Amino acid sequence: MKKYSNYFILFALLCIGVMFKDSIHISTNLLSLFASKDAREKLVIADKLGYSKELLVIVKGFDTSSKNKLREIVQKLQKVDGIVFVGSSLVPSMEVQNYYKVYYPILATFNDKNQTSKTIKESLEKLYDAQFTNVFYTAIDQNDPLSLFNLQNANSIDVSHKGEFIRLGDYGYLIRVSTSVSASQMDKVNVLYKDVHSILDTYEDVISFAPFYYTVENSAKIKEDVGLIIFLSTFILLIVYSLLIRNIKLLFHTLIALLSSILFASLITTMLFSNFNILSLAFGMSISAVSIDYLLHYYYHNFYQEEKKIDKSVLYGYITTVVAFGIFSFIPIPLISQISFFAVMSLSFAYLIFTFVFPSLSIDRYEEKKDTKPPKRVIPEYIFFLLSMIFFMYSSINIVLNSNIKELDYQNKKLLKVEKLITAQNKTKLTPVLVQSSSKETLINKLHDIHKKLPSTLSLASFIPTKEACLDKKRLLAQYDFYKLNALINKEANSIGFKNGYFTGSYNFTKDIPRCDIDNFDMFKPYNVSVIEVNNTYYTMALVSDVNSIKEFSFVSSISAKDMFSQLANQMYKDILFYSCIVVLVIGILLFLSVKRNFFYALNYILFPISITLAVLVSFTEINFMHIFSLIILLAIGIDYGIYMSNTNKPTNTILAIKYSVLSTFAAFGVLVFSSIVALNSIGIVISIGASAILILIKLMRLN
Repeated sequence: MKKYSNYFILFALLCIGVMFKDSIHISTNLLSLFASKDAREKLVIADKLGYSKELLVIVKGFDTSSKNKLREIVQKLQKVDGIVFVGSSLVPSMEVQNYYKVYYPILATFNDKNQTSKTIKESLEKLYDAQFTNVFYTAIDQNDPLSLFNLQNANSIDVSHKGEFIRLGDYGYLIRVSTSVSASQMDKVNVLYKDVHSILDTYEDVISFAPFYYTVENSAKIKEDVGLIIFLSTFILLIVYSLLIRNIKLLFHTLIALLSSILFASLITTMLFSNFNILSLAFGMSISAVSIDYLLHYYYHNFYQEEKKIDKSVLYGYITTVVAFGIFSFIPIPLISQISFFAVMSLSFAYLIFTFVFPSLSIDRYEEKKDTKPPKRVIPEYIFFLLSMIFFMYSSINIVLNSNIKELDYQNKKLLKVEKLITAQNKTKLTPVLVQSSSKETLINKLHDIHKKLPSTLSLASFIPTKEACLDKKRLLAQYDFYKLNALINKEANSIGFKNGYFTGSYNFTKDIPRCDIDNFDMFKPYNVSVIEVNNTYYTMALVSDVNSIKEFSFVSSISAKDMFSQLANQMYKDILFYSCIVVLVIGILLFLSVKRNFFYALNYILFPISITLAVLVSFTEINFMHIFSLIILLAIGIDYGIYMSNTNKPTNTILAIKYSVLSTFAAFGVLVFSSIVALNSIGIVISIGASAILILIKLMRLN
């Protein structure tokens, strides 16, 4: 039965996968892999406030045809499921109009200067004369004939418009659409995306943009890209394995073992990580191919025909690699922790199968050619060590770090072009921020603090005064004698010639001033300002002209992806540096314990590939986050080879195993170079250069 155990393991894993298929969720959102937990929570809150739910439709031009086109599109969009509001004009809703009518005395500025019969008469005479002298009709405000109240000087909304319609700079008319779907709701987002485009694609000179467009289009592209990479990698690996392992039986069992290890790691990782990413899966599968090292070393050293249970070189190599990935699995960067955990699971499972299952499969003995001798290598180890130091010095002088994490995602040129157009044409240049407080009242107070710093800000404070300011206004109005003022106005109006009782209702709107506790914020949702409560904390959005000028406010958080990831980049580099130091220290100790007197010889298999790869990278490009992590992967790969070469009694067999293992690494990682996703492309470049450096070492460095 033991000879069928490899099949049983795969069958059991497939059954488990079918049983738990509904628990497996794979994400395609690359940027969420780099955001911290706090940043992800804030993005979720911003999403609930409608940050990523707004859709912009732009109709080019301002002619009659453009207006008609705009009206047609508005009518059609209003009928689409998932769309809750479509706005194209500056006319506020009836609810907002009623709010302004009721709270007009509070919201408008008030000139409390004492009015005398003389000043009243002068003001009314001007109004009266204007009816006969002005060419155009001059309306008289019977409620406020003296213009004591002025709403235009209160908080105003800076919106570019042409006539009644909102405009986007000099490009055309703008339609603002609020949706009920979130970028995380992939099924609903895809349906809405198709419905909207089925309408807009029938019109010329109409473009649209929404943050969730990236989710739909990038997800499709990433899935296509990753699918192609997995196919190419698998195809090339099959060819390589068939050429390297010319034993059909061994090749078949090796493929089953690798598939089992990948399946095992996929099941465990997707169940433990709620937001496991497809890129983590693709990269993790590539790392799984590294486990072929164990099989090749066993096979070319005829481990399966010997009685010993453990090969110390393979064990030490496995331990150092798993320890490195194990440490990185705790790093607070989702992408690295996911890949590292996947690698630990996959490599561990593969090691157990190759070590304890394969001996029972009756693998044929590898027959070494008797006339095979290790080629002469003339370059001593210290030369490569010195070269490594020189490369490191060169890299330290020329290195430039790229902190723009967003560039690691798939670069959707079409959407980036539309986004750039909107940004360039948008004259207001407002950036969204998240504002939080312990109560609604203090939330409004904090928004007004922002308005004092940045008067052009759009937020709830553009509509709602602070409770303190409202109460002060009510006290001011209560102290003013509007009854007397009304009497004087009607007296002087009659003497001037106005119709009797024309101003009877003047300033009556100041009699019934509402309470200062304004709780209904929902009416302002069309302006993308609303309030939600999360864990006894109230949140809202504000659009500001300069985020940097309000950094002093602890209650303000930027939710711009660019700003957020720019802030995170420095912390992420610090995290990876800290964990890298731990890994290097631990691996250095393990390496010394594994090879002892051959320590510096084995160390070259780490230093030389990393140094030459880094030197090549800094010569041609900026170093991004994935370059650095890939160098750590290169470290984990190189240390295995260093241990094998340092402890071998059969250098020819060991060199053969390493050469074939490096070819396998090329097949697994090399295809990533052709990915249009910068994160995967960066990994492929680093591993390919590093693997080439390892081949140079094997070819030229003098054996101990």
